[in-house]
Amino acid sequence: MHTTANGRVTTLRAHGFTARIASVGAALAGLEFLGRPLVRPFDTDRARPVYAGALLAPWPNRVVDGRYSWQGIEHQLALTEPARGHALHGLAANADFAVTARDASFLQLSALLPAQEGYPFALALTVEFRLEEDGLRTRAAATNIGRDAAPLGWGSHSYLVAPGRLEDWIFSLPAAAVQETRGERLLPGQVLPVEQFQDGALDFRSPRTLGLAFIDHAYTQLLADSSGHFRAFVTDTQGVGAQITWDEACPWVQVHTADRPEPELHRTGLAVEPMTCPPDAFNGHPHVIALEPGASHEASWLIGPVQPG
Repeated sequence: MHTTANGRVTTLRAHGFTARIASVGAALAGLEFLGRPLVRPFDTDRARPVYAGALLAPWPNRVVDGRYSWQGIEHQLALTEPARGHALHGLAANADFAVTARDASFLQLSALLPAQEGYPFALALTVEFRLEEDGLRTRAAATNIGRDAAPLGWGSHSYLVAPGRLEDWIFSLPAAAVQETRGERLLPGQVLPVEQFQDGALDFRSPRTLGLAFIDHAYTQLLADSSGHFRAFVTDTQGVGAQITWDEACPWVQVHTADRPEPELHRTGLAVEPMTCPPDAFNGHPHVIALEPGASHEASWLIGPVQPG
């Protein structure tokens, strides 16, 4: 464990996996299997790019204009996405988590999100990382330590990778519906069946090549596998790549093809972000969790390899 621009970085090793976790944002800075990257890594000695690997809480994605109403009271958040005029990805991404337990294959991080302007609720967050035989499992829990019910949403922000170029990757996502976005501000719109949106261009229920598709959309109506989990993956044409599985706590997933102005980031990973609620959910969406005082909520996900056979 050593200290960097992204806080204390811990390296875990087990079952052929190597994971690097930064304490700022409880962020997954790198994950490899037998030396092959499963997520797009970032240099922890420099500013973390575009929320890579970070925990998204107490809301994922955008709160439009940073404004929301909760139990009849209006709140104004800081606009952390000023170009589009939104509050983006919560407060935990820049919190420095304390290391509260660790061994060679396990790390536990904890942080307090204090009551503050725009979000006058107090949460205790705990994030656990464990290397298992199938990959890196993350469990995130939030406990309301304040006196009032708090609005809560979860998300994670890792970028999956496969060998070669994103345009050639094969993507699979068992989602039957996708949310429209409007204009350059990516304002959330109505939720449509994937086969009706852009003539099915964003329908990946059957694995197919990403090609030149631009994706920055939230999906829902997910189909679970036989284990009761949701699974998305990217591979090259030989079937080598990475996958993420998550539980029913996250009925939404944001997917982004990482279209960026920076050449080193542009379409170099596919963000697959399990979420408990959609964009701008604080403004009345039923999937926002009303976390009562003393109550806790947990979500988990696992990132692992995909290989032929």
